[in-house]
Amino acid sequence: MMSIFRLRQVAAVLAALALLPMVAAQACTVPGAAPISPFDGDRMTGFDAARTRGLGEALLAGSAEERAIVSALFATGDSPISAIPDGRYKCRTIKLGGLLPLVTYPWFDCAISDHGAVIEKRTGSQRFKGQLLPADGGLFYWGALHYGDEEPMAYDGLDERSQVGCLYKVSGKPVRYRLELPFPRFESTHDVIELVPAP
Repeated sequence: MMSIFRLRQVAAVLAALALLPMVAAQACTVPGAAPISPFDGDRMTGFDAARTRGLGEALLAGSAEERAIVSALFATGDSPISAIPDGRYKCRTIKLGGLLPLVTYPWFDCAISDHGAVIEKRTGSQRFKGQLLPADGGLFYWGALHYGDEEPMAYDGLDERSQVGCLYKVSGKPVRYRLELPFPRFESTHDVIELVPAP
């Protein structure tokens, strides 16, 4: 039987989700040209569940400022895109749920290159690099995590460093994008990387 404490936790998560503005449902599909592993295919199948659970956990965090950052990334919905412009971007990782309800990291340097086909986080202790392909109004991402003292790794789908997700353009101003990574292998339930064009 579920404990009183657990029932209260579940009720609090449901109440927090009810406070979140309605999010436009954007598809997140895996293009046939993306050679991902069955494990990562399962992560993508669970994309909506990871997002919902992660957001529910994040909205229980104690910091109103951090909760507002998350809400702003989802509240206005998304604008369909077929590519993201090449150039330099500021990016920050926001971890939803898992070991802690919500963690927002500082800004680091990211870049988009090869006519919108390659994304890379270039600074910070944890970095990543991967590919982007159009996928039903967003961009499907597959890549790999690497650390600051390593060269970027190629996606192979077998290593614990593999990543999959979808990148969306957040509607409205300022211009910003949201890369979502369902069920990362470490720490969190759902990761969001916010990207804004660098000045």
